[in-house]
Order: sequence, then structure tokens, then C-alpha cells
Amino acid sequence: MAYVYHAFSLSFVKYLIVLFLVAIPSLLQGKIKFRFSVRDILIGITISAVFLLPFCYYMSQRGKTFVFLPTSALLFQVFGIAFPEEIYFRGFLQDCLGNNIRAMIVVSFLFSLTHVPQLIVYGDPYSLLTFFPSLVMGSLYMRTSNVLSSTIFHALANIMFLGFL
Repeated sequence: MAYVYHAFSLSFVKYLIVLFLVAIPSLLQGKIKFRFSVRDILIGITISAVFLLPFCYYMSQRGKTFVFLPTSALLFQVFGIAFPEEIYFRGFLQDCLGNNIRAMIVVSFLFSLTHVPQLIVYGDPYSLLTFFPSLVMGSLYMRTSNVLSSTIFHALANIMFLGFL
């Protein structure tokens, strides 16, 4: 559980980053690629189950126990991390690059690069694995052109990962 609270350690800076990730796409595109859609919610939940249930099983087989995160940490994972990152990386960058497979791969690479500081500052080797879930998030955005399903997957993946640390 060592990495759960590192997102909270730079209290003022974290809010500036969230503001930046949401404001830049809003200012440059004039809109955020988000709409409430039951279909997109179901897609996000279904894909999350397909990818995350095997992860949970694997972790439990390795003797890991899931620890529920505090409500504040859950809310921060959804609204302070997953939603702003999906707006910026999928709703803005992937969209600007054409919302195709090439764009998805480029954005996933950039997304994983932004997680390298976690390795450097906190010694979190798992931060280097973000490329692969980013491909799932990019695929969800390509399919729906809505950050809702990718945000659901992103938040649930973060919560599952942190809960098993």
C-alpha cells in the first residue's frame, strides 16, 4: 500500500495538474469529449471486468489481499486522476492525432512516459507498465469517442492495482 498516497503528497501541485489536464483541451477544442451514455458505461464496466478480474485472480493466487481504499482516495482516483488524464490523453491528444490505431499507440507511449517520474521519485517499477492499460483505454475511446468508458476502466484499474499493493 506504499504508493496509495503519493498522489496526495504535493497537495497544491496536484490541483494545478488536474486543472491543466482539463483546461488545455477545453480551451483548444472548445469542448470536452464526455457525454453520459448507459451504453458507454456498460462498455467500460464490461471491458474492466474482462481485464481486471483475471488480474484480481492472479494477485489473489500470489497471496495478495485486496485492501479497500478510503473514500477520499477512491474519489481522487476517479476525479483527480482518471477523468482528467482521460480528457487530456484520449479526448484531446488521441483525438487531435486522428483517433486511430497509430494515434492510440503514440498516446499510450506518451501516457507511459508521464508515469516515469513515479519510478524515479517513488521507486514504483509498476509505473512502467502503464503502456498496456493505456492501449485498452485508447481502444475504448476509439470505439466510443467518449472518455466515459475509458475513465471507468482507468479508475477501476488504478483502484484494483492500489488495493492489491
